[in-house]
Amino acid sequence: MNQHDSDNHSMGGIDDIYTVSEITDALRQNLESEFPSIRVAGEIANFKAHISGHYYLTLRDEKNLLRAVMFKRNTYGLTFLPDNGMFVIASGRMSHYGGSGQTQLIMDGMVVAGRGQAEIEFERLLGKLVNEGLTDISRKRVIPAYPEKIAVITSKTGAVIRDIRKTVERRWPVAALEHIHSEVQGQKAKDSIVRAFALIEAMEDLDLVILARGGGSSEDLWAFNLEPVARAVSGCRYPVITGIGHETDTTICDHVADLRAPTPTAAAELATPSSLDILNRLDSFAENIRKNWLRSSERRLNLVEYIMRGSVFKLFEHRKDDAFLRVEDRTARLDELWSGISKNHLTRIDDAANSMSVSLGNKCRVSERRLADSTKELVRNAPDGNIKVGKESLRRLQGLIRSEISGSIRMKKSSSDGIMRTLEGLYPLGILKRGYTFCVTGDGNEVVGTVDGVSPGQRIKVMFHDGNASCLVEKKGKEKGWR
Repeated sequence: MNQHDSDNHSMGGIDDIYTVSEITDALRQNLESEFPSIRVAGEIANFKAHISGHYYLTLRDEKNLLRAVMFKRNTYGLTFLPDNGMFVIASGRMSHYGGSGQTQLIMDGMVVAGRGQAEIEFERLLGKLVNEGLTDISRKRVIPAYPEKIAVITSKTGAVIRDIRKTVERRWPVAALEHIHSEVQGQKAKDSIVRAFALIEAMEDLDLVILARGGGSSEDLWAFNLEPVARAVSGCRYPVITGIGHETDTTICDHVADLRAPTPTAAAELATPSSLDILNRLDSFAENIRKNWLRSSERRLNLVEYIMRGSVFKLFEHRKDDAFLRVEDRTARLDELWSGISKNHLTRIDDAANSMSVSLGNKCRVSERRLADSTKELVRNAPDGNIKVGKESLRRLQGLIRSEISGSIRMKKSSSDGIMRTLEGLYPLGILKRGYTFCVTGDGNEVVGTVDGVSPGQRIKVMFHDGNASCLVEKKGKEKGWR
């Protein structure tokens, strides 16, 4: 045997080399000839009615999955609409599609055989937790309105944690996020999620917890339907918001959580207030305080003016004038009586006049004393002093109101300034204005974070706060980090 024959023998020979298409065609032919007409019993999962009219689904049992498709022409013969969790007997033939390398059942018929094991287990566990009261509305805790620290349980890979971070930074940047990595699908997911909640129990100063996972098939989300995971959620010492899968996906964890969100991003939105809304409300509160203070001051000033314009002073003056008029009237009546008396009775009239004069004098003195006493009483009870005291009390009250309102407004403004300084500190261009720069590739699509990201002769852009400069790398070298 020469060397060439030896090489061919060790490689299996040129006749043993196949193309991918040849292998897939052979698999398809063998499957179709071996299983030209079969019936398969299994539980439906991942059912999808395509816009074309075809049905796509997965048949599963306790251990394995089998993809299946029913074309539109065969769906008309079904007497029911397939749904996830149904246990069915599907008839058809086996085939292998080389385009995506999938072995699947081409169905031409399907009948309902009962309920699937997964659906039965889901309902059994949910009923058990309902009987224990773990899904009661009375157990749902209120989500803090202004959280300061939020723990997020999800995978460290994927878009979920990035989306949650972006949402929190946009809506409520003062909150601190504590990311706890956990597997969210597969056999390790159950224990990983339970361990994450155990870590949560040992943490202090948390306001709430977000348990999140992106969309996927019912098998991908099944870890959130397991009893240990559901009990870890219900037993958490902090309020829990779940954002698992898509809006149509509902898991056991969603039932026992304090709040369910349709998606991970929606969970972050439900967990945080909008900083813009809060600033607008603060402005509205300050404006209402100002208006209320102006209205209160105006009402008090109007009250003082009303008292000053009141008729009580006129009443005192009227009573004084009336007393003088009565005295004058009595004097005039006495004069008329004196003129009409006959001269023949002059002596008697003189005596009577003298007597009356004495009596009138006494009465006048008494009236004068009474008038003096009334005048003194009026002077003593004049409201000028009370008005001065009231004005002074009102002035002090207005000063106190102005002081309290000014202090409240300063405190609100200080809080708003603190929030704005935090927002400005997070603004990237604020760092660039202090003299820092960063580099991106020549096309501007990628940030250059290390010296290993560039090569001599490569064009890069140096980004300043007010523009950029295109540069050519001549050489590169590594230096010790600044200490």
